[in-house]
Amino acid sequence: MPTAAPIALLGTGLLGAAIAERLLRQGYSVQAWNRSPARLRALETCGALACASPAAATQGCGWVITVLSDASACRKVLLEQPELELAGLRVVQMGTIGPWESQELAESIAGRGGRYLEAPVLGSRPEALAGRLQVMAAGPAELFA
Repeated sequence: MPTAAPIALLGTGLLGAAIAERLLRQGYSVQAWNRSPARLRALETCGALACASPAAATQGCGWVITVLSDASACRKVLLEQPELELAGLRVVQMGTIGPWESQELAESIAGRGGRYLEAPVLGSRPEALAGRLQVMAAGPAELFA
């Protein structure tokens, strides 16, 4: 059942865009951001709200899904944006990064009042669109639930 609050999606490359499309088709509201704004146009036609910054994309959201290229991009987007408020947000990091990098992100996000779930996936665009990505989640059990 779709949530009342929108879901923020940061990173709309091939996989991120497919995840956003799937969420939209399932009735969720998506606020999306990408470093290259042109990549947001197709999602806008599907019903996503294109946002100019990560802070704008997370406004009013409870969940934030990141599908960024690497740990450096995750740090830049989540931790180096002074206007991005992480308190109360549940961050689901779906990119492939090292375990130590994920632990550092989890600690930094928790230190700013957010919660973190590591959730890299097996699959690509076709699996995401069909709702068949295999998600490997790690983090607090209650957050996973």
